[in-house]
Amino acid sequence: MTTMPHELIFGEIYLPPLLFVVALAYILTSIVSAISVKFGLHRYIAVPAIAELSILIIFTGLIGRFISII
Repeated sequence: MTTMPHELIFGEIYLPPLLFVVALAYILTSIVSAISVKFGLHRYIAVPAIAELSILIIFTGLIGRFISII
């Protein structure tokens, strides 16, 4: 049985858990992008913006499987 997700509380500000998941996914996407630029893999990507957005969505889904966001 899964537990009900709770909001993240900073002082008197309530934040949804999905915001934390997306922020973590964005950080991981930035790291993957930097690594791909360092090794020259960015040359094989036709549209880098769509590729980064796709990686962000994939990381959000993967992290969301481990952190309850619904």
